[in-house]
Amino acid sequence: MWFIKLLQKRPSDLTIRLGRIIFGLLLIGSLYYNLFYNKDALDTIDNNFFWVDLDSNIVTYITYFFLAVWLVPLIMWITNICLLKRKYVKIIQIIFAILLFYIANQIIPFDEDALDVDVLIWFMAIFPLLAWITGKCITTGCMKHMEKITKIRV
Repeated sequence: MWFIKLLQKRPSDLTIRLGRIIFGLLLIGSLYYNLFYNKDALDTIDNNFFWVDLDSNIVTYITYFFLAVWLVPLIMWITNICLLKRKYVKIIQIIFAILLFYIANQIIPFDEDALDVDVLIWFMAIFPLLAWITGKCITTGCMKHMEKITKIRV
């Protein structure tokens, strides 16, 4: 019951912004450590992309793209500007969650039985998914961005 009560109330703007930066730092730290520093612990990034074998250079580009994904929460935290309507921000949240699920699927750990960064990123993808479902992780300044507010007086 406490989880449902937690989902019903809206977090403060400070909590939303701090959550974004902690999420981004955890994402960049775990991806950098496992994809570059601890590269021998990973077997590889999956070389098959829709049944097409990829070249090693393309796999390197994909690895750097995975590492650049952390820029999304960082830019949202630093700028805190509203560029899109609320419904488009929700679409970005679901695309970000799907992208994180894809990244977690593509990372192949060397030891299949051990918990690795792919499991962490899979669990981290649940947060943007919950933000999309609830619609509560949008700051108050961006809630009514670009909406025409008309007052009807009777």
